[in-house]
Amino acid sequence: MADFERVDALAGLVREKGVNREILLRSLHAGLAKASLREYGEEQDIKVAWEKGSGDIRMEALKTVVEKVGRRKSHVEIELKKARKLDKNCEVGDEVAVPIKITDFGRAAVNEFRSEFLLLVKSAERNQVWKEYEDRIGSILARCRVQQVYRNRILVQVAGSIEAVVPSDERSRGERYDQGDSITPVLIRVERPESLEPQLVLSRATPDLVKRLFEREAPEIEEGIVNIKVIAREPGVRSKIAVSSTDLRIDAVGAFVGVKGTRVQSVMRELNGERIDILPWTLDKHVLASQALAPATVLNMESEQSFNRETGEMEDILVAVVPDDQLSLAIGRNGHNVRLAGQLVQRRIDLKTQSQWQEENRWVDMLRVDVSELPSVNEKLASRLSLAGYDSAQHIIDSNRDKLQEVQGVGPVKLTQLLKEAADIVHERVHQVEVAKKLEQNNSSESDKEAEEVTDNKE
Repeated sequence: MADFERVDALAGLVREKGVNREILLRSLHAGLAKASLREYGEEQDIKVAWEKGSGDIRMEALKTVVEKVGRRKSHVEIELKKARKLDKNCEVGDEVAVPIKITDFGRAAVNEFRSEFLLLVKSAERNQVWKEYEDRIGSILARCRVQQVYRNRILVQVAGSIEAVVPSDERSRGERYDQGDSITPVLIRVERPESLEPQLVLSRATPDLVKRLFEREAPEIEEGIVNIKVIAREPGVRSKIAVSSTDLRIDAVGAFVGVKGTRVQSVMRELNGERIDILPWTLDKHVLASQALAPATVLNMESEQSFNRETGEMEDILVAVVPDDQLSLAIGRNGHNVRLAGQLVQRRIDLKTQSQWQEENRWVDMLRVDVSELPSVNEKLASRLSLAGYDSAQHIIDSNRDKLQEVQGVGPVKLTQLLKEAADIVHERVHQVEVAKKLEQNNSSESDKEAEEVTDNKE
């Protein structure tokens, strides 16, 4: 291959990748410097430039003009006679630019040039990928095709030439791909140019994929009329999204579902059948959690604090009460429903059946003494106390004394009377509940004993 054909072929490769001229020149210069070091044991003083007008590449080495070239100095010296063919006014001691021919180098030096040149081109290409894609993180990449499928990752070609990867933990459950398949992923990370791994890291598991797919289907999202407030997703299984509208005339849920479900079904097809629940957004976590536990009906929702063994700290949780025959619906297959509902409200949700909840609260209800049951409290005072937050005897006992006296009709004498009556009646109620519990336990033990005797007699 002729000298300039070699360079043109390499330059063509660079142009295909969109690398600019400056990068090409720097790469050629570095490659030639490496080649001269390999060939002569020292680097030549090299200049690489573009020919004005023709656009050809000019490669030259600066050599000193001498009367006679020294032994093994031909790479840095040139005879006066030859030099004047390049510059007729040159004299001994001057420097002239001598065209370089790659074919003048040996095979090892040529290979050194080529590898260094392509390495720098690759580095430049990675820099360009970084600049082009760093602002597109979180967006869907089009024109993606599976290049190779491995056990722990999928290699993907983006835009026909850029190599990307879908790690195993970013794949959606149950999805299978073969070489040549098209794939619709979201860009989640761009590796720095220094990395030797594929720069673009893609995902089929990120919640952003659900969001971006709906943006393609619902123009109202781009217009800012409706939006997704929060997404909870278990890739390949189920997603729950809470949506809202900035226009009271627009039904947000309807906008995402589409006419006869066309929009949501289109997204589900792209996600290979992943179920999608669309809920109206509300700031009330109790209401949002109740909606998210559908198709189960939530009878009651309460906030509690629970000790988290993993963190060693108390955490806020929600306790949802559902009908006895709907517990499995609330849990969902493999716990997906209750887990996603919890992710949606950013709280752990504990489920209780109606009978379990009633049994746990039976004794609590029995212990409660309404403030109206205190002997010295008439109807008007009971109303005032309840409005002030003292609606039970226990609240009277736990009250701030000064605050309690701010209630109309409660002076120092009345305060002392209320406190004594509340303490006496609560003490009496606790005794009654303890007796009732003991009696129930005895009856239960006797029933168990009778059942054992019947069993023994049968045997």
